[in-house]
Amino acid sequence: MGQQGPAQGLAVVLAVLGYGAAVGAAGLTTALWVGVLFLAMSGAADMVSSAYRNTILQVAAPDELRGRLQGVFIVVVAGGPRAGDFVAGSVATGVGDRLALVLGGVACLAGVLLAVAGQRRFLRYDAEHPTP
Repeated sequence: MGQQGPAQGLAVVLAVLGYGAAVGAAGLTTALWVGVLFLAMSGAADMVSSAYRNTILQVAAPDELRGRLQGVFIVVVAGGPRAGDFVAGSVATGVGDRLALVLGGVACLAGVLLAVAGQRRFLRYDAEHPTP
């Protein structure tokens, strides 16, 4: 038996927490270049999360469900950001752009922490022993 591999579930959680923190931090800065840096960091964290999530989906999904789950995943990936754009724009109209970014980042962090509290097994997910 080899060593225990890295916990891909933990990597997803950390990447999404990094995304939320970077978005929230972008709303706290007044310097444009710092805000752009934080948004670039959020994009990098999102790409890391995306790579892990796609891999987990392909490895953990049973063969007979993989196509269906991939279809659902595509709908979420295509539609989720558009719904988020609508919510962010609506919140920004009411409270301003910067506070909307901060609130969005905080909501992301809170959502991840709540999801992890409800599914603690996900933190230990690893591809060597995939369990849905």
